[in-house]
Amino acid sequence: MKIYIKEQAASRLAGKLGGGRLKLHYDTEGCGCGVNGVPVLWIVSEPADGDVEIGTNAMPVLVEKSHIVFYADELIIDVSGAHQYRLSSPQEILNGWMNLVRKE
Repeated sequence: MKIYIKEQAASRLAGKLGGGRLKLHYDTEGCGCGVNGVPVLWIVSEPADGDVEIGTNAMPVLVEKSHIVFYADELIIDVSGAHQYRLSSPQEILNGWMNLVRKE
């Protein structure tokens, strides 16, 4: 899995982390079952059990190992509006309006 963070997104994220870690979380709450979910960005203080660290061009990103199967091999994180981010792959947009949620 490769993740590329566009320059504007990297700058905005770096300013909001405040010592926390960036995590790409596959949120299944309220989605019906474990295979239906929505990718979201979290700020966490430390990795959870089962998280793996993915190196990027800008900063490491934590991803739940069990949920990597739901993502494309290449992902791009970019800005999408004043407070949202977009997660895409070369084939599709996975979430065009991701919020950044502090979970510390």
